[in-house]
Amino acid sequence: MSAKETKSERRPDVRAASAAGQALDEAEAMLAFAAPVTEHPPLRIKEQLLARIRAAKATEANVTPTGWRFESANADAGWRGGVFHGVRFKTLSVDEHRDVVVLLIEMAAGARFPDHMHDMGADEGIVISGDVITGGRLMRAGDYYHAAAGTAHVDTISPTGCTALVSLTARAWKKWREQMALG
Repeated sequence: MSAKETKSERRPDVRAASAAGQALDEAEAMLAFAAPVTEHPPLRIKEQLLARIRAAKATEANVTPTGWRFESANADAGWRGGVFHGVRFKTLSVDEHRDVVVLLIEMAAGARFPDHMHDMGADEGIVISGDVITGGRLMRAGDYYHAAAGTAHVDTISPTGCTALVSLTARAWKKWREQMALG
């Protein structure tokens, strides 16, 4: 700031904006006068703003970066059901090398998931929406469980319906898929 320049000279000129046909209401004018005066925004703010602009442009263009894949629980594509009444699955990823499968499970109100053993490894999950009783506990959106290898998964029921994100071993998922094809 030069010696002749004052703080108020660097603030938005409300009178000039008004004369140019850019009407400011009283609240906008007060905010303009109260705004802190800075030469340049902090670098962190500039980087965040530019990142938002890039993200908005990519979203508008519906660009999927190389090596990425997106799924939605709300999209009808990919859901499999009909084997267990009121239960359907959407496989999100299968990594046989790491022996990991990630899937969505959706249960209708009152649906019951079949009892099973975790004989091929642990499974874990988080409730995304709704509620489910599992492991003797009522779980709601945001709740997480881990069922260790060798445990029994019994009496899994959803009182009002739910969607959960579940991770289990690829070996266990393969076994389940074989059983679902039979039943």
